[in-house]
Amino acid sequence: MKPPSPLICLLPGMTQQYPVYHRLLPLLPSARVVPFIEPQPDETLQAYARRMAPQFSRDCFIGGVSFGGILAQEISRIVQPQGCIVIASIQHPSQLPPRLRLLRTLGGRRTHRLLRATGRLAQSVPARVRTSSTARLRKLSGDAGRWHRWATGAVLDWQPPTSMNVPLTHIHGDADTTFPVSYTTADTIISGGKHALPVSHPEETAAAIRRFAENALAGSDTTKR
Repeated sequence: MKPPSPLICLLPGMTQQYPVYHRLLPLLPSARVVPFIEPQPDETLQAYARRMAPQFSRDCFIGGVSFGGILAQEISRIVQPQGCIVIASIQHPSQLPPRLRLLRTLGGRRTHRLLRATGRLAQSVPARVRTSSTARLRKLSGDAGRWHRWATGAVLDWQPPTSMNVPLTHIHGDADTTFPVSYTTADTIISGGKHALPVSHPEETAAAIRRFAENALAGSDTTKR
């Protein structure tokens, strides 16, 4: 008899209301989405991960897209699950694109005023000349942008340990413009895959997750960091 599929706990991306997994979940019946909790003022990513950790068990796989992939790593360091799945994200701040690495020099959580001002400026851009980048920056303004400002600042302040003591896989698309694949050390690169990888390429993403989970459960040393 085939053993039951392991539980796969997936964290959303930066905008948790966006249904980034709606095409992936039907392909992974044992997967579920774990929503974010409300951050505390000036909370670090590691402190936030400690408050999220009780929702996970050591028997599961923890994964996430974009910001969720970064958070999945910090939660995995605490929980020590079966494995960690990083999707369209980064494994270290050195893999951020240059514009975000520059902001890190200012201090992530100290950039809230700058991020708010940037959001207000983006709000003032006429609709006829807005770009995808402008649309992302608009989310930083006002009370509604509190989450995005905190999450952006937390990532800019992220100081992860050098090692990951659980199996980890990194799945990335070569058409990702948010975290360009050239800055990463992805294990699986999906041709044409965009930043919302589970939306643009759900079958390929699901296949990579299944393959990783099977290898991790079999104790394959090739998946360890």
